[in-house]
This record gives sequence, structure tokens and C-alpha cells, in this order.
Amino acid sequence: IERELIYKLAVTTGLRKSEIASLTVGQLDLDRDCPQVTLNAADEKNRQGNSIPLRSDVADELRQWVSSFGSGTRRNTLSIFNRGESDNSTASKLFNVPHDLSKVFERDRAVAGIAKQDDRGRTVDVHALRHTFGTMLSKSGVSPRVAQAAMRHSSLDLTMNVYTDPRLLDVQGAVESLPEFTLTNDPA
Repeated sequence: IERELIYKLAVTTGLRKSEIASLTVGQLDLDRDCPQVTLNAADEKNRQGNSIPLRSDVADELRQWVSSFGSGTRRNTLSIFNRGESDNSTASKLFNVPHDLSKVFERDRAVAGIAKQDDRGRTVDVHALRHTFGTMLSKSGVSPRVAQAAMRHSSLDLTMNVYTDPRLLDVQGAVESLPEFTLTNDPA
């Protein structure tokens, strides 16, 4: 369940592997109206530190995950990584992200029957979850500037031309949403 939650967090937030690996329980704010996780500037690629909004279902799953810290196997795993800190410490690592997550993801991808490459030769890997996040934002009708902010990109071009797959966008639906224009024989 831990890997599933890591993958789900990546695809619903756009967090990178290193950012997810850096998260501690204390960086979660799950009980507010808009649940979020706060990245430390040192752990983020752009070194700014940001609050990342969480979907409510993801917040619920994270809440359950954190509550499991006090139980058996999970407690033993945590003690290895927390160097003797108490299991309920806010400094406890949220996940045990394997250093070789790419290899683990590759095995999970194969078991799930997902092709290694698409018809354009693009490779499916852990970072592809971030690309999926960008494309899902566009498919959901999120404005480009909001998508840029959600992905924490410095340029709109990066968000729209690298992290959004135009072949997955509903261009036909966009055209159909235009108002209808009726042709008449009236020259006016």
C-alpha cells in the first residue's frame, strides 16, 4: 500500500521522487479545509518551498497512513529511518522511498501490464507520473497559468509544451463547445 500511496501522491500533486522522499509527518496539514503538504525549500527543485494542495481523498488516505505508524511492522520500519525518534514524531519520514524507486516502478509497471514505451517512443517511468499530472490538469480544463503554478514551473512553455500531451486533450470537445453559427440567405 505504501508504493501505491507514493504513486498516487506523485500523480495527484506532481511531486518529484526526491520531494516525496523528503516528506515528514510534520509537513502534512490534513485537517484544514484545504489539506496540503509543505515542502521545505532545501528539498524542492526550485528551492522556494511551497505548499502543495491535496485532494481530499488523498488527504484521507494519508491520514490513515500516518495513523498506522503506531502498529507492528510499520513501527519497526519507521524506527530504522528515524534513528530512535518516537513513532509519533512530526520528524518521522512519511514514506520509506527506496533509493532505486525507478527499478521498483519498472517492476510494478510490468506487473500492471503497462507498456514500457508508447507509440511515439516515450518511456514510462516514475517521472512520467509528473507528466501525467500536467496532462490531467489540462484535460480537466485547468487554465494554463494555474497548471503552471500547480507544477511549480518557471515558464508556461515548460508546462504546456513538455508536461502536457496534446494528443490526450479533448480538442473535438473544445470545438463543439463553441456557439452555433447559423447561415442564412439574408445579406444583412
